[in-house]
Amino acid sequence: MSAQKLEAGSGMNWITGAIQLVLGNPVVFLVMGLIVAAIQIVPVLGSLAILVIGPALYGGIVYAAREQDQGRTPEIGQLFRAFSESGKAGPMIMLCLPTIAGAILLFVLLIVFVGGALLGGGLSSIGSDSPTALLGALGGSALILVPLAIAIGLAVYALQFFAISRVMFEGAEPIAAMKQSFSDCLANFGAYLIFVVVLMVAFVVMSLILSVLGILGGLLVGTIVTPVTGCGLYQAWKQAYGSNLLQVDAPVA
Repeated sequence: MSAQKLEAGSGMNWITGAIQLVLGNPVVFLVMGLIVAAIQIVPVLGSLAILVIGPALYGGIVYAAREQDQGRTPEIGQLFRAFSESGKAGPMIMLCLPTIAGAILLFVLLIVFVGGALLGGGLSSIGSDSPTALLGALGGSALILVPLAIAIGLAVYALQFFAISRVMFEGAEPIAAMKQSFSDCLANFGAYLIFVVVLMVAFVVMSLILSVLGILGGLLVGTIVTPVTGCGLYQAWKQAYGSNLLQVDAPVA
C-alpha cells in the first residue's frame, strides 16, 4: 500500500497536530520523552541502546498517540508496547538496520575525507600551535562531507519514517515497509523535508538555549522533542495512508 500524494504544507500540519496530541495529555507524553532522553544520556551504552531499540520506543509513542487521537487514555507504559505485544519486538527492532548502516557509512566517510585532508597537507598542522591551520586542512573536505552526511541522514530517516507506524499498527513486514516508506517519502518529499527541517531547527535552538543547564538541558530538550516527533510520525501515517486504517481495533494487551 502506497501513501497518498500530499502537499508540502502537510509536513507542518503533522507537527502542529503532534503538539496538540502532546498537550492533550502532557504528563504521559513528556514522561515518555524523559525516559527516552534518560536512556540516551547514559555514556556509550545509552546511545547504543537507542540505536537498536529506538524504533520500537517510537512505536510505543505512536501507539499512545493513536490512543489519544481516538479518545482513549494513553499510558506511560505504552512506550514499551512493542515489547509487550506478542511478535512485535523483533520486527520493530529490525527497523534500526538503516540507522546502523548509515552510522557505519558516515564513519567510513569521515575516515576517508578527514584522513585524506590530513595526508594531503594537514599532517604538518597537527603539531602546530594554530588551530586555524588544522581547520584549513579540513575545510575542503567538510564542504563535501557535510552535504553527504545530510543526504545519508535524510535517506536513513525516510526508510523509517512511515515504516514505524506501519509495522506497529498494520503488522507490515519490516523490510518491505522500509522500502515503501522510502518511496513514499520521495513522493511526498516537500512534506517530509519540512517536517524534518522544522523539528531539527527546533532541536538545535532549544539545545543552544538550554545548554547552560548542562545535562539537565539535554534531558529537557529530549523530553519535549521526542514525543512531538513520535506523535508527528503518527500524524503523517494517519494522513498519508487514510483514515480507514485507524478503525483497526487496538491489540488486546
